Amino acid sequence: MNAFSRQCMCRCACWILFLLCPLAISLQAQSPRVEILTSVKHGVTPPLRSFVPYLHAKPNPPLRVFPLGRPIPPEAKGGKPGPGAGHGGSTWTDPDLIGATGTNNGTLGSDFPGIVAGCGTSSGCVPADPNLSVGSTQIVEIVNVEFEVFNKPKTFGETPTVAEPAAPIHTIFAGLGSTDICATTDGGDPIVLWDKYDNRWIISQLAYNSTLTDDHWCLAISGGTDPADATDAAGSYDVYDFSFGSNFPDYPKLGIWLNGSATGAYSGVYFSDNTFANGNSFIGAQTCAFPLSEVSSPPATTQFKMACMQQPSTIYNILPADTDGSGAGPSGTGGLYLQFQASSGVGSSLVLYQFQPNFTAGTGSFSRVNTIPVNTYHEACGGSACVPQASTREKLDSLGDRLMYRLAYRDSATFPDTLFVNQSVQVSSSSNQAGIRWYEIQNATGTPKVIQGTYSPDTSLYRWMGSIAADQYGDLGLGYSTSNSSTYPGLAFTGRVPGDLPDNALEPEAPIFTGEGSQTKVNRWGDYSSISVDPSDDCTFWYVNEFLQTTGSYTNWATRIASFKVGSRCTN
Repeated sequence: MNAFSRQCMCRCACWILFLLCPLAISLQAQSPRVEILTSVKHGVTPPLRSFVPYLHAKPNPPLRVFPLGRPIPPEAKGGKPGPGAGHGGSTWTDPDLIGATGTNNGTLGSDFPGIVAGCGTSSGCVPADPNLSVGSTQIVEIVNVEFEVFNKPKTFGETPTVAEPAAPIHTIFAGLGSTDICATTDGGDPIVLWDKYDNRWIISQLAYNSTLTDDHWCLAISGGTDPADATDAAGSYDVYDFSFGSNFPDYPKLGIWLNGSATGAYSGVYFSDNTFANGNSFIGAQTCAFPLSEVSSPPATTQFKMACMQQPSTIYNILPADTDGSGAGPSGTGGLYLQFQASSGVGSSLVLYQFQPNFTAGTGSFSRVNTIPVNTYHEACGGSACVPQASTREKLDSLGDRLMYRLAYRDSATFPDTLFVNQSVQVSSSSNQAGIRWYEIQNATGTPKVIQGTYSPDTSLYRWMGSIAADQYGDLGLGYSTSNSSTYPGLAFTGRVPGDLPDNALEPEAPIFTGEGSQTKVNRWGDYSSISVDPSDDCTFWYVNEFLQTTGSYTNWATRIASFKVGSRCTN
């Protein structure tokens, strides 16, 4: 080969490499990788029981609507059908639809008032985002923008007493100092979890500026100044401020994952959000996690670290699994996440992922475990608002575009590697009526067996905003909202005892509380409710949801908390 030929080949090779370089860089940039997110500030808040009653200032403006991002994945960029569109004009009925069967085996226990709207002196925030968790001796409810602590009754059916009155969530973060955004701002999307493995409370919420360009996630772990305070939600807290910069971590959810034991390689607290650049451009879901050892011994400095992976825009609205009972996930399995992927509001599968962070090395992977076929579902209201109420034309948001919190997990002889979750669906093409599609997914990480049903036992009420879990015996408990054009939004529950019903059937509905009014001017409702299984007996379900005290704007919502049991094996 002469010098001229060698020169030409060299030039051609360089030119090819030049052309391929951007592609290589692009592929590398698109591959998710673990990033270590370190808290920017740490503090210790003294026992809340000593000062919270004196810090009831509510700095939020009146009439505040918290943002909710609507991820638009590539397959949905053409737009979703609106309410009543019929999804292409075909005639269909949900294949899982079945009427209530048998009798209701549930026993309603406590039924008492929770937090009322508290965003400003005489106004409210929307949505309420009510959720709760139950510890060894207490119940903690949290909403936008307050929390309240109750003493758990010793006898089923007794009404809990107030241990700490409702107060703004930001007061929990007072230990960060008066200039920290977490200590001065209540940004919504709060979550409370009881970590029964470490006997500590975990509380979080968002904080951000008015343009969503300075976005933070605020984390509190009980027991800051005294280990004896760990089990007391009115005690002291280690508090941390995590900055996400200009990426807004919308709709964050938490779950506790046990991998073998509390010290297992992947045992930790797992996090998900929908990430929006500057609050408006959807990037994709984000998954984060930190080990349970950080809960049992919270870092006494700012060096609290989370392993995070930013996912592509095809992954969205995912829920992290949250472990109930004493069982643990399969050996070597990272924290599980579940989503549904619908095209134009219609889907027929659930997608299970796992996040395997190496907390020591700061590396990890996120992978698809299973694509789980399910019967065809249609998102309630086409994923938007169509739920009617009495005495108003305002329709409520179904949040039919996502699975509903929590994604409860159990592993036992009764429930081998099993997930429980629900979503709001349209029950037929003949109307917008919404029902609740629920799933029990056994052997979720192996060869899944799916038990599923769509609960809509009449042709009148809309049912949505559900939360589902199972007790130690396999009895299911499902709480949810109800409403129609002649009924104010209220709360109800149902359940099932394995073996007494067809696989896809639930028991007749049992009312919890009849609403006292309809919400006008704003269609947001929820954006989630919550059911928690009492760790003391692994039998009692505790449920919280919202209602309106009178017809009017969202300034007068309130919450209701109830306990119930399902079946006779959980003795009253």
